Amino acid sequence: MITILKKNEEFQIVFEKGHSIHNKYLVVYFHQNSFSENRYGFCVGKKIGNAVKRNYLKRVLKEIVRNILGNITSRSFDIIIVAKYPILNAKYNEIESSLTALLKKVFNS
Repeated sequence: MITILKKNEEFQIVFEKGHSIHNKYLVVYFHQNSFSENRYGFCVGKKIGNAVKRNYLKRVLKEIVRNILGNITSRSFDIIIVAKYPILNAKYNEIESSLTALLKKVFNS
């Protein structure tokens, strides 16, 4: 089970005070939190497509995070995952390897 960031204030703190890393498909913003668990937020902008495509991508990203949680040690971060436009042409395994690589960088920093 993953904890989701939902409030705009929580997103703004991560965007303003956190750090970011990116690759071809995703941008990951992260900021240390005071909780004992990681919290995740997902952003897919309107440039990506209609609501059906955006919600589908959010579901895909959430599922990938659920699948790789066991492989990544927790250091209590707030993490926001933002999709970039090229993600529309990516296959599931490309998105998964992309996100896994970024999250490993986050937890090793």
